Order: sequence, then structure tokens, then C-alpha cells
Amino acid sequence: MLRGSQSQALLLARSFYYIARSLATVKKAASTEGKAKSTKLSGLEVPTEESLNPNYLARTLGSNYRTWAAALEKHPELKTVKRKDLLNSFDTLKSLKYSVDDIVTKPMIIYYGASTLFNRHSVLIECGFQNVTIPTLFKYVTVINKPIDMLKGHSYIPYDVNVSQRLTACLTDVQLPNNGQLIESVDESISLKMLRQTILNAYLRERLQMDDADLQKLWRVYSRVRHKSFRSVQDIIELLTTVFKFPLERLRKNSFLLHADADNVRRILQEIPTINGQDIRDIGYRRPKILMSTCDGLKQTLQHVRSFGIGEDAVLRCLEVLTLGPDTVLERLRDLNEIEEFQVLGSNPRVLRLVHYQNKARLRLDYLNQLKVRCASLHILSCGSEIFAKFARDGSDRTKGRDIVVYLGNILLKDEHVLRNLLSRHPNWCHVPVLHVKQCLEYLLSKRFKLNEIFNNIHLLLYPIKRIEEKLLQLQAAEAMEELQLPVADVHALSNNEILTLILYLIESEFHFTGDGIWTEQHTHHVENFNNLLPDFPESLNKVYKYGVRPSEKLSMHHL
Repeated sequence: MLRGSQSQALLLARSFYYIARSLATVKKAASTEGKAKSTKLSGLEVPTEESLNPNYLARTLGSNYRTWAAALEKHPELKTVKRKDLLNSFDTLKSLKYSVDDIVTKPMIIYYGASTLFNRHSVLIECGFQNVTIPTLFKYVTVINKPIDMLKGHSYIPYDVNVSQRLTACLTDVQLPNNGQLIESVDESISLKMLRQTILNAYLRERLQMDDADLQKLWRVYSRVRHKSFRSVQDIIELLTTVFKFPLERLRKNSFLLHADADNVRRILQEIPTINGQDIRDIGYRRPKILMSTCDGLKQTLQHVRSFGIGEDAVLRCLEVLTLGPDTVLERLRDLNEIEEFQVLGSNPRVLRLVHYQNKARLRLDYLNQLKVRCASLHILSCGSEIFAKFARDGSDRTKGRDIVVYLGNILLKDEHVLRNLLSRHPNWCHVPVLHVKQCLEYLLSKRFKLNEIFNNIHLLLYPIKRIEEKLLQLQAAEAMEELQLPVADVHALSNNEILTLILYLIESEFHFTGDGIWTEQHTHHVENFNNLLPDFPESLNKVYKYGVRPSEKLSMHHL
């Protein structure tokens, strides 16, 4: 019977997924709108940056208002460039001996990043180009795909330059096999890109011991490496193997590192030598993608994390957060304070997993809310798809209590083992969401109960606030003390500790002291909505890697 309904179950699961995704989109839009109304953000204040305008460009870069106004009108996408990125690109172009008059001939050149401009210029110089103009640099992709003889015919490269010889001369740390034959047998009717790739293949076979399969993956997945200058590839390999102690096998498995900027990695070593006492070389070895992030971006990300009261020890528990851009990290840290289920986890040492996996966590949270599942732990929100699917299939609305223990440990300043031992005396404590515990604690604090008094009656935090309110009102009734046969005139004669104990007693007495008093009317039944449903969640929300496309055996192997 279950097999017969499998198709219907999957269809239903997919419908929940799309509902959840639409809800997440709506919430995201509402959140963005709310942020626009206020510049005061949780954690720190970030000024809103104006888009580029002719006055700023003329004042900062030079030339005149009319020139830049015409450029912005013709290329409105320039207005989206951040001022810091603009200045970095401009400084790079100045270092390459270009004037502002050169730049305004192709104003879109400043749309490219500083490292891209420097690298493209280096590639053209390595290939024998003379007098690399701004238009040539701007049309780099077109130029590099042209045949060598055509480039010589248009005087980009002098006729007497042996391009193959110039390129192989850049690679000095190994002796390429059949070097002379490679130089002499080059047919200049092939494109410059293909020649560079052929030589780079020979270099990587010799330097990193790459085989055909490694090279096929490199060009299929990390094709941007073909646009790196040979000297920069050689430089980053030397740095990774000598300073970071990468064995050749690890470099082959993480071949995207060939696109890393050696100068940027040296800055990381110098300016961020440790994170929470751990050597950045060890961190880079454990999570190589961190070395692809800019040094300035890493420093900014760490500053954002600290400004939200999160220690660097949390960073070591989720190093993947350092692979995100600083603006993305800031936005997601702010979002932690806007979603109650995330906010309560703010003091959790693994909270940065919610930052790294926030898109996935949002979808899962909305999906579980559709199924009336309240106990969504940090682990379930950020774990792998198979574990989440098993949690959903099992239909058990409970956690292992880790989030509750960590939260109360930070608020009550108590040892986590002590708290777990106390809470474990209640048979149903793992069925209570940490958000409810937080709300109940805040309610009791609002009623002037102190933290030590709450700790002495810690199980009360598991119960619905409505029931606590009812019993508190009941104790204030004139006849309450008489009905309970207590030797006091009214509730005011009792200590706060005694009041909380009485409230807990009164709630559980209605349930024969079984612990079932924690259930509200809408949660008295076991969750049945999804016992046989497999949530249709992808392994990753991104279909494209940050450093290339996802490997696929179905794709044909090219460009060897």
C-alpha cells in the first residue's frame, strides 16, 4: 500500500517544497524592504553607499563631468560598481601606466576587478604583445581567441616574436619534456588560447603530475585557470607547496587553487596570521577555498562576526563562512535577528552554520512549519539532505536537546552537563522547541522572577505560557491558599521560589504527574502529515560552484 502511494507522496512533498520556497521569497522581500527603512542595523551601523555619479567620477578619477555623464548614460551598469572596487581598478590601471584619458575611451574597463585587469595585462605581455592599449585590454577575450598569425598581421605581436618560446620561458621551475620540439612545431594558425593551454597542460603534467583525467576536470570545471598568467600559476604552486605544505595530490584534488592570487595569499599570511590562536596555514590547508577569498574580504568578515558578539571560536567551527563574501555574511547575520527561530540560536557556538547554510535553513524551516513540526534544531536546519530527509520521514517532532542546553547555559551561567541532567528528569523535555523555552524564560523574567529562582524550577520553562498564566492567576485568588491547605493567608506570603514550585505542581497534577502538561491542544497528537513523505530538497541550492561548474560525467571531455 505504501509503495502504491509513493508517487502521490512525492508529488505532495514537492508541493510543500515550492510552498516553502515561495514563503521564503516573500519573507526575504519583506526583510529587504524593512532594512531599507532604517540604516541602523543590529550589530553595527552600515552607511548606504550612493551609486556612481559624474561628479564623483570627475572629482576622484579626473576628466570632466560631461565625459562621465555620457559614459554613465551609455553604460548604466557602471553605476552598480562599488566605490572601493572602482578605486582598486583605477589604481591598478594607473600602475599599468594608463591615464584617465585612456580609460574614458573605454569607460567600461573599470567595470572589471583589479585582479582581473592586472592578470589579463600580464597574459598579453607574456604572449609578446607590445603597447597593450585600453581597447585591447578591454577586448581581451576576443583577442586571446584569435589565431597567432592574425594577431601578428594586425601588429598586436611583432612578426619576429616566437610566442611559444616566450611562454615556455615563463615556466622556470621545471624542464618541460620535448621543449625544443614544442617550440619549433607550433602552427601559428592556432589561437593564442589553445597554444597557452597546450603549454600549460605540459607544465601541469610535469609539475603536479597531472594525468589526462585531472586535466579534463581542470578545463571542464575550472576553465578560468586558462586565463591566468603562467608566472602567477607558477608562483601560487610554489607558495602552496612550500609555505602551506600542500602535497601534489592535494593540489590536484583542489585544482581551483591554481586560480588563486599569490600576492593576496601572502597578505593573508601577514595580516591574518591566526584565527582564535590557530595558524592560518593550518586553516588554509583544511579549507583551501578560504585562500580564494580576498584578504580585505576575510578581515571584513571577521569584523562583522565580532561586531555581532560572535567569537572567533565559532568561526573555527564553521570555516566555510570565510568562503562567503563579507556583504553576504553581514546580511545573513542581520537576518539572524529577524527570524525568531534563528535569533534564539545566536549564542550557540555553531551559529555560523546558520549563516553559511541560511538559504537552505530558511527553506527547511518554512517546510517544517507547513508540517507543524516545531522542534527544528540547528543541526537539522543545516545538516545534509539525507539526514534531513530521514528526520522528515520519521515524523518525530523532537530534538536531542542540545540547543536548549546551550541556550540556558549562556543565560543562566550554568554548566551544560548540570542542565542536561536536570532537564532529563522530565520525560518530554526534548519535544519542546528552544524558541518556546526562550519565550517562557522571558515571560517569567517579566513577572519579576529571578534567574536563580527560575533555575530552581527549570522544568517550568517547558510548559505553555498560557498554563503558567492560568495557575499564577489561580494562586492570586482569595480562596486559593485555603483550597491548597497551605498555612499562609495569601500568595504574597510565599517566596518566588515557592510560587514557581506551586505553579509546576498545579499544572502537572491535572496530568497525573506524567509530564504531559507540556502539550498544548494543537500538539497533543503525534505528527502524521509526513511519515511517508520524502522532502524534495536539493543537496545544494546552488547549481554552479563558486569556482566553476559542477562536474558531470555526462559532459564530453574537451580542450586537452
